[in-house]
Amino acid sequence: MVESVAARMPPEDPYDATGEADLPAPAFRPGDAESFRRAWRGIGSTVTLIATEHRAVRHAMLATAVSSVSMEPPSLLVCVNHSASSHAALCERGAFSLGIIGSSQRDLAAAIAEAPSAQRFTHGTWRRIRASGEAIDGLPWLEEARTTLFCAIDARLDYGTHSILVARIANATEAREADPLIYCDGSYGRFASPAA
Repeated sequence: MVESVAARMPPEDPYDATGEADLPAPAFRPGDAESFRRAWRGIGSTVTLIATEHRAVRHAMLATAVSSVSMEPPSLLVCVNHSASSHAALCERGAFSLGIIGSSQRDLAAAIAEAPSAQRFTHGTWRRIRASGEAIDGLPWLEEARTTLFCAIDARLDYGTHSILVARIANATEAREADPLIYCDGSYGRFASPAA
């Protein structure tokens, strides 16, 4: 019996001799910030409001580059551009409040983001935390936020255009509505479960 040649040949391998798939040339080139920015626009992130006070001047900024770090101790990190108007104050004060914005506060968040830095505190209801003797004492926070975490910076790493600030959570307000405001592809939105 003669065995077919086709039957003895292995299935067609999608990889070449180097083990690499035959893909189109990459759209991203090392150092190409714009290509990276376009690719990253598809990553949705919760909108947060970072605020601090240093030398009797308050500073606030919206941020999406935020991530939890550890549960023991409870901690998070934020990435802040060196060119941000609040960068120096955050680093020198060493503490900040981080408000998690709910989807119902979309217009308020947009107003804060669009306002010049000196006018951001004219939007919403702002309070100060009382925590005598602690790093977080006197920090401003937005009452309308879904919840606010009061953070003391424990570590700072400068990388590229940003500072990565690692902070432990020293206090927090009670959380309301689990419906965060999301920012993705240049627009605000909200989380929705996919249809079953």
